[in-house]
Amino acid sequence: MTELGDKLKAARREKGLSLDDLQQLTKIQKRYLVAIEEGNYSVMPGKFYVRAFIKQYAEAVDLDSATLFDEFESEVPESQQEVVKQEQSRAQKKSAPLTTQSVGGTGGPNRNRFFDILPKVLIALFIVFILFIIWYFVFANNNNDDTVNNSSSDSSIKIEDGTNSSTTKKSSDSSSSKDSTSSDDSAKKAEEQKATEQKKEEEKKVEVTKGETSGNATTYTVKNADKISLEISASGGDSWIGVSAASGSSIYNKTLADGESSGTIDGGSETTISVVIGNAPVTTVKVNGVQIELAPTLVKQVLTINLDTSSDSSSSDSSAQ
Repeated sequence: MTELGDKLKAARREKGLSLDDLQQLTKIQKRYLVAIEEGNYSVMPGKFYVRAFIKQYAEAVDLDSATLFDEFESEVPESQQEVVKQEQSRAQKKSAPLTTQSVGGTGGPNRNRFFDILPKVLIALFIVFILFIIWYFVFANNNNDDTVNNSSSDSSIKIEDGTNSSTTKKSSDSSSSKDSTSSDDSAKKAEEQKATEQKKEEEKKVEVTKGETSGNATTYTVKNADKISLEISASGGDSWIGVSAASGSSIYNKTLADGESSGTIDGGSETTISVVIGNAPVTTVKVNGVQIELAPTLVKQVLTINLDTSSDSSSSDSSAQ
């Protein structure tokens, strides 16, 4: 047993809490609480959760976690995020930029840049030459054909009778007026259909409302949706995510690394879903595409998301009538 574990255990006993009471209060499994008091951190799921669980334990027994970490710095293992940062800084110090040397040792980087750009310039010139050849054969021949067609059409116009010309003009005017009328009707119908669809989309806009928060548990209600879908991501650190149905069956269980996203988590036919977040300050949760607000001061949070089916039933009743 460590001095940190002794201090936490003594604080727990002073508050008259058992390990079972503390488990209900912090939502941390009892075996992890025992491991913290005994200093047996090897049973934890990771170094990051050692610090997170100790912080929750300390807050539950009214101890300052920051003071504890400073006082018992040698006993608390570093989180995985701090180890990665230290390894990155060491790697950056060891690596040094390599200077580019030109062939024969003369010319320096400028000579290498010239030889890098030269093939691209030659390729560009070759492409321009090919396009010019295509343009010449295609457009030059088209111009010649247009000249021949124009000359033949001019000669045919001179032969036509004036009466025929006026008749052709009247028929073309009448057909153009009909086309303009039909196009106006089509445009009006398209605008009306677009307005109707836009109105339906606004009526069915998904709403996610936040309910009561008790301890580290918060409820949310989803309206105007057929099912529950989630998208969870971590930014600024790692976060363990557990998603389960109301029956207790697991839907999603994974530790998201910094910058990683879960993708779309489909709740299927479930109307109530529970989400447990191990590191809420670095976690973003979207419900049916709407980002929800998490409690800003809690590390571990339990979210209960309910699907409001009353709107669906009322709409179906109205349509039946």
